[in-house]
Amino acid sequence: MGLTAPGAKTPSLQQSANLANQLHLIKDLLSAPITALVDDSSKIKEILEQIEFQLPESLRVKLWPAGHLPFFRTEVKAAQQRIELRHSQIPLKADIAQKCKLLNQKKATLDAKADISESTRRLNLLEKELMELVEKVRNTQRLIQEEKASIANSKQEAQEMTEQIQAEFAEISTLSRQIISGDDKDNEKIIARADVVRAEAIHAIERFLN
Repeated sequence: MGLTAPGAKTPSLQQSANLANQLHLIKDLLSAPITALVDDSSKIKEILEQIEFQLPESLRVKLWPAGHLPFFRTEVKAAQQRIELRHSQIPLKADIAQKCKLLNQKKATLDAKADISESTRRLNLLEKELMELVEKVRNTQRLIQEEKASIANSKQEAQEMTEQIQAEFAEISTLSRQIISGDDKDNEKIIARADVVRAEAIHAIERFLN
C-alpha cells in the first residue's frame, strides 16, 4: 500500500490485506455517531494497538486520537445537551418572539400616547377658545345688566312722566272748568244795553238841570 518506511521489511500480501481490512473496520466504526463514540471507542483503540506498528507515523498520528474519543465525552455531551435544549426551546423562542412583537406594538402605542404635542396644541386652542367665550359671556352679561338697568330707568321715567302728565291733565281740567262759556258779542250787547240806560239817565239829569 506504499505505507512502509524506508529500510523496513516489505509486508506480505496477507499482512497488507489484513491491514486494509483493519483500516476498513476502523473506518466503519468511525462512521458511528460521535455521541456513541465518545462513550466507547475501545474497539477502535484495540484495533489501532494491533496495527500501530504497521502504520506510517503520519497516519498513526491521525488515527491514534480516534481510539481515545471518550476524552471528549464531557464536552461533547454538554454540547449535545445544549443543542437538544436549543431545539426543545424552539416553541419557547417563538413564544418569546411573539411576546416581543406584542410588546413592541404596545411600546409603539405608548410612544404615540406619550407624544402629547398634538393633544397639547389642541388643548391650548380649546383653552384659548374657552377664554374668548368666557370673555364674550362676561361682556354679554354686562350688556344684559346695562339693558336691564336701561329698561328699569325707562320704566321709572315713563311712570314719572305718566304721573306728571296725569297731574298736568288734572290741572288743565280744573282750569278748564273755570272758563266761562258763551260768546263775547252777546255779553257786549248786554253791556251796551246797560250802557244806553246809563247814558239816558245822564242825559235826563242834564236836561233837568238846564
